[in-house]
Amino acid sequence: MSSGGGLITDLVDLVDPFAPAVSASTKLWEAAIRMSRLRRPCAVVFNRDPAGDLGLYITIRRIARELFELSEEGLVVVERGRFSWILDRNAIEFSDKVGSMALSSSLRDVVSRIYSDECVSLTEDSGGSVGFITEDSLIRVLIKAIPPDIRAVDVASSPVETIDLDAPLLEAIGVMVQKGFRRLVVSDRGRIVGVVVMLDIISKVSEAHMMGNPEGALIGKDISGAGYEEPLFVSENTSLISLAKKLLNTRSKCGLVGSPESPIGIVTEKDIIRIIMSSIDSG
Repeated sequence: MSSGGGLITDLVDLVDPFAPAVSASTKLWEAAIRMSRLRRPCAVVFNRDPAGDLGLYITIRRIARELFELSEEGLVVVERGRFSWILDRNAIEFSDKVGSMALSSSLRDVVSRIYSDECVSLTEDSGGSVGFITEDSLIRVLIKAIPPDIRAVDVASSPVETIDLDAPLLEAIGVMVQKGFRRLVVSDRGRIVGVVVMLDIISKVSEAHMMGNPEGALIGKDISGAGYEEPLFVSENTSLISLAKKLLNTRSKCGLVGSPESPIGIVTEKDIIRIIMSSIDSG
């Protein structure tokens, strides 16, 4: 058991049963599609079977950086054959060392690590793997740590950065890669109409690669034609707990405070985890 400011939780409960796992030799396009289907921005990379963990992981941000090369102007460079060459390489080539936390770690330290790294490997004190903790699984378990009086508007980031619905998809990708965004809010004549998600973009490019034309998923496409997620809006008086519960079930994993015509701010997993961490500190 681990205690954090009066909140007592067994760290094993934080393990994500739906965390994607891919073998070291899994092709990058296969890993991307699996991550998209399970709506997770990261996946653990194992050797022969899930029990043979290599202590590595792959993230959608890393895939985006490798896949979408930017020019000095911040535009995505599209070279015939380059996408296929990258997507056909093994997942392990794009993997990073996953943060590891022992079962004896404090709850606060685990939450802090997830806030920084998106996911973490939970291990026994002897070093054996227990499982993989993700932002999603952490929020699901620790939603009870969010103070009930905190409103979504209190933690929302503002102003909301948007891109026009008619903008080229390659422009949206460029903005996300440059700024490290996993999503970008889409507007049409000043009204928010959706959210374009990097996880879905890479999945669509991977599916197009299976058909032999990954560039076809990007070239000549604008955001309206490429597809986007419906935005989740809540009022200013909505509690953060209420929004967090809704956010867990959205594909874009973000919520907007206000209205499509007058957005006040945006709330993501990081904002929620930050409040959970603060609550543990002050509890």
